Amino acid sequence: MFSTYFNITVTAEWCAFICSLTLLNKRTSIWRLFIPFLFITIVTETIGWYLNYVVKHFNNTAPFNILMIIGVIFFAWLFKQPNQMKRIKRKIDYIIMIFLLFAIINLFFFQHLWIYNSYTETAGDIILASISCYFLLTVLKKEEYINLFQYEYFWLANGLLFSCLGSVLIYIFSDSLFAYYKETKIPVYDYINYVLNIVLYGSLIIAFICRRKTTRSSRVS
Repeated sequence: MFSTYFNITVTAEWCAFICSLTLLNKRTSIWRLFIPFLFITIVTETIGWYLNYVVKHFNNTAPFNILMIIGVIFFAWLFKQPNQMKRIKRKIDYIIMIFLLFAIINLFFFQHLWIYNSYTETAGDIILASISCYFLLTVLKKEEYINLFQYEYFWLANGLLFSCLGSVLIYIFSDSLFAYYKETKIPVYDYINYVLNIVLYGSLIIAFICRRKTTRSSRVS
């Protein structure tokens, strides 16, 4: 039974959670919020698995809808913190409020709790991809030297950008992918989703390492 639980996505989430516990100490400041966020993510995955494989509930989307809203708001808020984003911090606040309002309306009046809120997912992916693009362009345009490969927000932005754009594409072509699965029994959708999650959580782990090194070196200096 547990083989159905530890798929590639859940394994990547557990790895990221364990790394957050190991790497994100008090000196990493707000990045420690990844510990409760990833814990909530794992709890949600566990509840969804329990509903699907143990209780045999017809649908397990409700906890994932809530997690999705929390995740978009958390990542958008996190991008208010780096110095490169000072000019649009207020705009990010407005974006978060508009997204939250849209998500609540969709949750209660359109797709509802027990249908996966694909409209909210798509809106959140576009928002996070746009913020990530803006951050990367701002960093690349700066004159002062920044070692990007040791900059935690660089890895965060890359992971989110790749994951969000990929999610938008697989939702756009979801009907075609499902039709292909019916013909060939090859779950291409699942494979692509696994790759996107590996990239996202792999990028988070690298970002945790960078954050730990950055805070350690700043304390030494």
